[in-house]
Amino acid sequence: MNTRKSLDHQTFGRLSKIYIIALGAIALFTIGAQFFIQQYLNSQIDDSRIINISGRQRMLSQKISKETLLLSYPEIRQPKSQYIPELEATIELWRESHEILIQYNESLRKNQQDSTEIQKMFTVLEPYFQTIYRNSLNILNLVKTDTINQKRLRPHIDAIILNEPLFLRQMDAIVFQYDKEAKQKVSSLKRIEYILFGLIILILIFEFLLLFRPVALSIKKTISNLLSSQQKAEEMATRAGKLRKVQEQNVQELLSLTRAIDQTLLYARVDEHGIIKNLGERFANLLHKDKEQEHESSNLAELMNLGEVEKNRLLILIAQNKGGVFNEEFKFETKSGEHIWLDISIHTIYKESGTSERLVLCSDISKRKEAQNEVERLNVSRYKEKEELQKSNASQIVEAQEEERKRIAKEIHDSIGQMLTALKFNIESINLKNIEKTALKIEGLKQLSNDLIQGTRIATFNLTPPELKDYGISIALQKMVKELSKLTGKNILFEDKSDFDQRFDTLVETNLYRVTQEAINNAIKYANSDFIMVTINHSDSLLSITIDDNGKGFNIKDIPSKPTNNAEGGMGLFFMKERMNYINGRLFISSIPNEGTRITLNYNLTLN
Repeated sequence: MNTRKSLDHQTFGRLSKIYIIALGAIALFTIGAQFFIQQYLNSQIDDSRIINISGRQRMLSQKISKETLLLSYPEIRQPKSQYIPELEATIELWRESHEILIQYNESLRKNQQDSTEIQKMFTVLEPYFQTIYRNSLNILNLVKTDTINQKRLRPHIDAIILNEPLFLRQMDAIVFQYDKEAKQKVSSLKRIEYILFGLIILILIFEFLLLFRPVALSIKKTISNLLSSQQKAEEMATRAGKLRKVQEQNVQELLSLTRAIDQTLLYARVDEHGIIKNLGERFANLLHKDKEQEHESSNLAELMNLGEVEKNRLLILIAQNKGGVFNEEFKFETKSGEHIWLDISIHTIYKESGTSERLVLCSDISKRKEAQNEVERLNVSRYKEKEELQKSNASQIVEAQEEERKRIAKEIHDSIGQMLTALKFNIESINLKNIEKTALKIEGLKQLSNDLIQGTRIATFNLTPPELKDYGISIALQKMVKELSKLTGKNILFEDKSDFDQRFDTLVETNLYRVTQEAINNAIKYANSDFIMVTINHSDSLLSITIDDNGKGFNIKDIPSKPTNNAEGGMGLFFMKERMNYINGRLFISSIPNEGTRITLNYNLTLN
């Protein structure tokens, strides 16, 4: 029965895993494909809206030309107040639509989806737009004065009429380009859908050939084996009936054997209430009870001088023992005051009369208990030592983090804060009436802004870069090396010898990045290096990151293994080791004074 039940569970579990894997693969692939397609469709919706706005720009430019012409003629019978609000609304809508198109192109450029052709077209379009927009506003302002001077209006009207066809022609080209790119996206989406459909068909074929068909054959074989096992079980049941009689004879022989080993075992026979029927000589000596006193019907639990809780527990086990074997450890005190641990096993023995007795077998495990207690004491001691060490390390890490926060705050206050203050005062001191000094101050503000941008980049460079989250450790290190080389002017190079692109857990990648960053910063700050080489290499089981510099080096023996403060030095190296230990990695340092330093980070890829 247990075998069949186990086999049922095994078969059901196996089938469940296979179906979960198969259906999960299809579901995940379908969801991913749907998400990808929805992204494409959303972009198509945006394309339609932008094409509509672009087409509307053409109409609005023509409307502006018509309405400005209407306002310029004094022969118009309708009052100007009817045309001025409409022209203002038209110009404002035209400007807003133009800004929407510009912002849309900017968003595409930030997402690296921009069209170079459209950018060029808008560059050509911008002068036409500004000319028409500026002259339209001038006409509107002149007309609002209630004086229509043809000589003053004519230059603005001519400028609008001259640029309006050019604006229309360029907007036509932009609309056609938008339409062309939208059609290309639709074609790409169709190809992607065909590819995804083909992949789903391949997955279904793969699952049928490698999952469902083998499972069907396996189930067929299992059913055949079950039928064969059933036949064998029936034959075994017949033989078991014959063996049962032999087993009863063996039980009787076992009872006889207990009398023979009476002198060697801690042994007792009791009834279901714990009343002693027979007590082994060795057990009797341990309990300081004479064999001649057995007829007094002593209770085993009381004779063992157990505590109240343990005595009740032993009596419950004796009373509830209905055929199984129970093992439990008890501690009791002999009459001589000695404390002894016994491992007690309780067996039920059935007699031919239908009654039963309990066979209590005991093993003296006092020495084993002493050894266990000693081991537990040592483990507690080691745990406390390890806990103290971890508290110490945690305290040092927190202290280092606080120092890093203070350093970043100081950099921001001393550099960026001062430059912002200078920028504010320079802006406030600009006098627009003095054009020459204003131009000089603006040039100074440009330089100050560049210094401010540079300072901001330096102050925030130690924060986690987005490349680490998006692309992994290799791209992030390459970006870091490039930026540090640009910021410091040092010759810092990066080489990926094995084209490593594997991704890790965020914790692993962050610690590898921070340790490498710390090694490069040490080479720049303390080693006076002007050449630093960062190399990545990997095999099937190991990732290796090496940082070489040509700095002044140092004697490794002079660095304390566990510095207590920054004054001793070595805090950076200590935290580098702690970070690598935290991700089960290894850190190797090789340095010779005046010959440079090599730091190697090794991470086992099989742990990922």
